[in-house]
Amino acid sequence: MAKIVTKAWVEADDCTACEACVAVAPEAMEMDNDVAKVISNDAEFLKAHSEEIIQAAEECPCEAIKYESA
Repeated sequence: MAKIVTKAWVEADDCTACEACVAVAPEAMEMDNDVAKVISNDAEFLKAHSEEIIQAAEECPCEAIKYESA
């Protein structure tokens, strides 16, 4: 069974604005003033985009994307 993301965030101090997460998960991640962010922390949004968020976290070269899963 696939992981379901229940909470996701970006450690702003660790983000280098490389936009790798946006390239991997454009429907789940966006840039906001040179810092990546998860588009929404709504439970249904996270559930629908769990796979993308997890992939973005794995691809992040500075490990700034964090998430909790069920």
